[in-house]
Amino acid sequence: MQAIVSVLHIAAPLLLLTLGALVSEYGGRLAMFMEYAINLGAFFCYAFTLASGSPILGTILSLLTVLVTILLLERAAAKLKANMFLISLAMNLLFAALATFFSSQFFNTRGVLYSADFKFNPALARLTTSIVCYAASILIMAFLMFTKRGLRMRVTGTNPDLLFSQGTNPDIYRCISWLFAGGAAALAGSSLALRLSSYVPGMSGGRGWTALAAVYLGRKSPLLAGAAVLFFAVTEFASTNIQNVSLFAGTPPSLLLALPYLAALLLILITPKKK
Repeated sequence: MQAIVSVLHIAAPLLLLTLGALVSEYGGRLAMFMEYAINLGAFFCYAFTLASGSPILGTILSLLTVLVTILLLERAAAKLKANMFLISLAMNLLFAALATFFSSQFFNTRGVLYSADFKFNPALARLTTSIVCYAASILIMAFLMFTKRGLRMRVTGTNPDLLFSQGTNPDIYRCISWLFAGGAAALAGSSLALRLSSYVPGMSGGRGWTALAAVYLGRKSPLLAGAAVLFFAVTEFASTNIQNVSLFAGTPPSLLLALPYLAALLLILITPKKK
């Protein structure tokens, strides 16, 4: 039972990230920036929580800051008619630089940030953040499946002419799709920071890329993407607990920690391409 609970806790932020990335895939602009948007969201959560004294307000301000940043960048890129795939990749570099710059300016370090004012009960933090991530995931699913705007979002990437025929500009939904992805990344990053009671550079730990892999494996199906998330959560749980098994006692820890990424790569390689 404890193992199941642990897997569900691991899966919570990854599921949110995957659904955010899935929305961007529906919009025709896969959000390649999610890996470092997670880190940026985690940093802002730490900084705003210390400034406000409230983790709830810190999380909300982190979410808003990341959303505004992505909105401004997306609108500028769209206005300049830039290649959005390259812009999405470049945003990773920008987000990494922003987190490093602000950390250096306000906390005089580029390393781990820790404060007695940013310390939470680990079990309570995991439970609370998991509830928030699952609740946000349900809201995204409800938006996609049961609203008219969600239906429009789902056809934006594959049939934008249909939106044009209805008098709707698909560019608006493309922009919104990135906001969904960025919002998911900010909430996931805040969850990781609150769980660790600190900010650690690179704390996303590949979750952004794993979410993109889950979208690929899910073939635009939320259920299949969710199954991929569960698989990755199980492998991550196994990688952190398998060292206690005598059979793997001599295995290098670095190899065991890489198990989720090796499993993701293997799954991508053996999954038949969509015809």
